Amino acid sequence: MAETPSSALQRLAAATGGVVTPANVLDAVALVGAWWAGPRLGSWKGYAVGAPSYFADLADGIIARRTGTVTQVGEIMDHVGDKPKIFWGAWHIWRLRLADRPLIATVVAYNVANAVVTGYDLLRNAEPGVFPDRRAKWAMMTSATGMGVQVAATNAERTHPRLARALRVCGAISSYGGVAAFGIPTTVGYWRAARSGAGRRRD
Repeated sequence: MAETPSSALQRLAAATGGVVTPANVLDAVALVGAWWAGPRLGSWKGYAVGAPSYFADLADGIIARRTGTVTQVGEIMDHVGDKPKIFWGAWHIWRLRLADRPLIATVVAYNVANAVVTGYDLLRNAEPGVFPDRRAKWAMMTSATGMGVQVAATNAERTHPRLARALRVCGAISSYGGVAAFGIPTTVGYWRAARSGAGRRRD
């Protein structure tokens, strides 16, 4: 027997089919913030809006669990919602030369690989077997944060060149280290989960 929602937030989530939840609202606001900030990341104003918009991906799952509003819609948004933001931001960072291009390419390639494996999982299996875990969150955070730190370095070059150089090195360590330590194992784990999916898609 299904449990009766005990809070107003849980009742709202149930009434809207899991669409309107605190975490989903946060993700929607963050998506708008990231869209606005993308072309403006070369300024501190754009950076101030963009940074929290990307870090929202670290809080949505926590908020959903704490409020008892974990839903299938939220799981899907948590799983794929960060990819458009990362690609949008990476495009403008590349276009404006706000970070080292090999670093940007590495972050994008990692996210493309995960998106491809996720799509393969959805096509192959009756029920998805690939879901982000803590390691995936760390991979996303460290790789994207490193790119963001290099953007901050570029913004600081004129006024604080020594700080900018230090930030650029820290950004490279974060992105490359995050992909190596967390990203590659995450992608391999996703691939294994997709290949060994419990339910094959039935024709």
